[in-house]
Amino acid sequence: MVVQVKILFHAMFKEAAGTREITEELSDNATVGEMLDKLVRKYGKDFKTIVDSKTGQVNADTLVMLNGLSVRELDTPLKSNDLIMISVPVGGG
Repeated sequence: MVVQVKILFHAMFKEAAGTREITEELSDNATVGEMLDKLVRKYGKDFKTIVDSKTGQVNADTLVMLNGLSVRELDTPLKSNDLIMISVPVGGG
């Protein structure tokens, strides 16, 4: 079985991918980490910064949203028709 997810890119990730939106097919039981690994292989270095190598979680400088909720854990499971957004947090002051 295949899991199909829609991924929206914003900020530098949109520039690195060359598009605002893609649909990816992943294996059944796929996780956020597996999806991010696939994006690194597909688009390169800007996507490597998403995962903090020290903590093994999504970097605090990156916003990964799964169906409207912030995700930090790479072992978060994905299911078909999930919507993922990858961006940078916006702050003001």
